[in-house]
Amino acid sequence: MQGFLDLKLKPWLRNLLTRCLAIILSLIVSLIGGSAGAGKLIIIASMILSFELPFALVPLLKFTSCKTKMGSHVNSIWITALTWIIRLLIMGINIYYIVTSFIKLLLHSHMKLVAVIFCGILGFAGIAIYLASIAYLVFRK
Repeated sequence: MQGFLDLKLKPWLRNLLTRCLAIILSLIVSLIGGSAGAGKLIIIASMILSFELPFALVPLLKFTSCKTKMGSHVNSIWITALTWIIRLLIMGINIYYIVTSFIKLLLHSHMKLVAVIFCGILGFAGIAIYLASIAYLVFRK
């Protein structure tokens, strides 16, 4: 981000500012919400990270498996197969968690039936777009 925003900061100052920002926001949530708020913050952060994981993992696996980009350092066929199997397991667990959490939210919400149906349509359309974008990353050259 430093190059993208054209910011010129010393590394120690940049590290200090970003760590302080993260700690201050977490401290505010903990002070307002107590230990339950901190626990919810950890769960929300974990869900967001699991949602973003395929967009970092798939290009990394494709890059390290490409002979033209990696040259002699390319992954062997066995390492490539193993990492893609592990990727499928991790992403399958994450997608299962996202879908079941969304279904649980819809079933146990106190919204009217029309709102539940509308949120379900929008939510599952979003999940379909998410899966399509992951498939695009996997199958693009």
